[in-house]
Amino acid sequence: MNRKEPTIIVGMHRSGTSMLTSLLGESGVFIGGKLTRNSESTFMNRLNYWVFQQASATWDKPAGIDDLLVHDEVRPYVGQYLAGVTRGPASAHFLGLRRWLTYRSLHNVAEPWGWKDPRTTYTLPLWLDVFPGARVLHIKRHGVDVAQSLRVRHRLASTQAIARYKRRKALYDNNPMAPKRGGFGHAPATADLKAGLRLWQAYTERASYHVHSLGEQALELRYEDLLSEPDRLLPGVLGFCGLELDDHAIQSAIDRIRPSRKYAFESDPELAAFARKHRDALATLGYTA
Repeated sequence: MNRKEPTIIVGMHRSGTSMLTSLLGESGVFIGGKLTRNSESTFMNRLNYWVFQQASATWDKPAGIDDLLVHDEVRPYVGQYLAGVTRGPASAHFLGLRRWLTYRSLHNVAEPWGWKDPRTTYTLPLWLDVFPGARVLHIKRHGVDVAQSLRVRHRLASTQAIARYKRRKALYDNNPMAPKRGGFGHAPATADLKAGLRLWQAYTERASYHVHSLGEQALELRYEDLLSEPDRLLPGVLGFCGLELDDHAIQSAIDRIRPSRKYAFESDPELAAFARKHRDALATLGYTA
């Protein structure tokens, strides 16, 4: 069986990773049998969440992962566990029954495949221990658009959670199984644009570091460039992931891209002023105000 190495999509949350992963999935990259609404494999999400727990880290406070990566006694066993689980029957949660009956392991997959989870930006060294030949694809987006998207998501999630609590307050307060699973403030730090921008810097710097370290094994692109010039960039991205598509299939993928989503901050006076105030931070990662 001619096994294929995975393509691992990394990058900051709200940076176009979902759009890119959806394009790849629709073009023939297998991205998991059970997916979230953000085109993320629930199986890989659980594994990355487990790794973050080992480091007392969360997606919005990921720095603890670095302590795990340099822990010479513990790190090898974390890697061994990930390798064992992806070889074992639990891999059926990613593959689905039909593919699992064919491959029996993620290490036997013989078609273009991969996954996306922004947390992999930090756990990538562990995954490269498991899949040394993996290709890494990083997509980055303007930091102000990312910070604003995080803020909007926080506001929406909090508003919905509070409204739900008000409607069902008696049920929640008298639930013998309390506390409730969800909270009221989804990543509360991201309600602040400056905190969102700092998080964008941390993720984007880390992903770019991986790209530069891996050389030809990695590819980096800008969300805005992909929206502006999909006919120039997308064929190379698809080829990098191991796909060989005809012109019609490539054009079909291009037609699903919406160019209007780039640099949304420019039309908002508050966001434009914020960008000008933080032009130096943006410039360090290749963006302007």
